[in-house]
Amino acid sequence: MTLDDVKNKLRAGRIFHAYIITGGGAESRLEAGRFIARAAVCTGGAAPCGTCRDCVKALRGVHPDIEVVEREGKEHTVDIMRTLRGRAVVMPNEAPRSVFIIKDADAMNLPAQNAMLKVFEEPPPHAVFVLLADNPQRLLETVRSRCEAVSLTPEEDSAPEELVKLAGDLVSPSGGDMTVARACARVETLGREELLSLLTIMRQVALENAALLDSSRLERVLDAADRADEMIKVNVSALHIAALLQARLMGDADIR
Repeated sequence: MTLDDVKNKLRAGRIFHAYIITGGGAESRLEAGRFIARAAVCTGGAAPCGTCRDCVKALRGVHPDIEVVEREGKEHTVDIMRTLRGRAVVMPNEAPRSVFIIKDADAMNLPAQNAMLKVFEEPPPHAVFVLLADNPQRLLETVRSRCEAVSLTPEEDSAPEELVKLAGDLVSPSGGDMTVARACARVETLGREELLSLLTIMRQVALENAALLDSSRLERVLDAADRADEMIKVNVSALHIAALLQARLMGDADIR
């Protein structure tokens, strides 16, 4: 199943208790996992709506009910997975579900996989597990059979290069306001899905480069993305969204 197939199911409210994401690169798999996580915690409309409190927190990487599990050393040990299993039975803090994204899931050793198998067989109703794996064949068949398999296609492997560059020009423009103005002119031509993708990439670029941006610039970028999301939700045109971004990012008067 492709990521697009999963997105269609998620928007219809069909969320499985466990996924295995394969294909693409490590960053692409992580972004796909984060998309599923946003859909799982979303409390807005068609999940993920991108504008509800839970979606915004998830996009900013600060949602208390989304956990990314990193391996310690060469493999995930049974102790790590038992601890994770214990956290999974606890009710979420804010969202309707807790999501656990396990990076390098194929690095779980055999005892660790067996420990997780128990929770996959009888999953808590509020828990969602997302396994990211470069080589899913390293996982037990019993583990794979209890997860919905998602294979990234080449098109889903990375964000469109144009949108990445556009986000970079908006977040940290090398040419100042003129670069922002040219970028916003391009924003006017984008469709709804492209706009949503652009705002997601903007947040990612801003947070990844937070150390290089002053705090006021970072806050302005995130605030602009949040306001643009709200406008998309009520079907405001790309022209008005471009005007909002230009005003927010160039420090002009507020656009309402």
